[in-house]
Amino acid sequence: MPFFKSEDGLNIHFEIEGTGPEVVMIHGFESSLEGNWRRPGMTDALKAENRCVMIDCRGHGESDKPYDPKMYGAKMLDDVIELMDHLGIEKANILGYSMGSSISLNVALSHPKRVKSVTLGGFGLPDPDPSEVERQARRGQRILEALLADSMDSIDPRNRLGLEFRRVAELDGADLKALAAIRMGQAERKLPTQLMDQETLEQKIQSISVPLMTVIGNNDLARGDKTKLAMLVPNGCHFQIEGKDHLTAVPDPRFHMVVRAFLKYVNSL
Repeated sequence: MPFFKSEDGLNIHFEIEGTGPEVVMIHGFESSLEGNWRRPGMTDALKAENRCVMIDCRGHGESDKPYDPKMYGAKMLDDVIELMDHLGIEKANILGYSMGSSISLNVALSHPKRVKSVTLGGFGLPDPDPSEVERQARRGQRILEALLADSMDSIDPRNRLGLEFRRVAELDGADLKALAAIRMGQAERKLPTQLMDQETLEQKIQSISVPLMTVIGNNDLARGDKTKLAMLVPNGCHFQIEGKDHLTAVPDPRFHMVVRAFLKYVNSL
């Protein structure tokens, strides 16, 4: 089982399958390279034509899981670049889902010379409306409360969102304290895009010169503006999967098909 040592001393797990141009694959919150890419069939769909470099983000999968919130946030962006350095990858296609898409976008903005293309799954442009910002803050607090609860039974039954996150985490055998630390770390050590006002963020996104695709289920209700992010990018495109939500989009063959086709196009340039 391959690992590399991060600059701050953590063991970060990764796996590689396939041959061809590299695609660095970054999973979502509470998931892992196994749960986000292998089991839903994405790795199998891509590995015939791509070298799939999959990372277990810190706090997830087989990687180390510190309980200090300061060990997360922007450090999760650093891990991706350090993995590429460890493997001698100068430039790669970047594929993310949900939390992994947020990390992927920040890789593209902070390290543009390392990126050949960006695919953002289950992710949209954050809505700057104050009421939406407040809604997302309450949403995050409900998830955190559920992760920190002593048991499922002690969670307020009205907290359906938190109950669902806790249920999925327990089914996957995730480390609840580490997941809670990640949520807190996202507030304490923010990614670069979280420190920008909306105008600056949109201007930065407009500066992305490589091909970028967003792909999302049309029933995914918690991901901001589904189309605007791709429209801001000169070489951007958007694909929407009808009838799918945040959890059901990744296993869908249409998701696999569009990502495979996008990478085939990018790799032909």
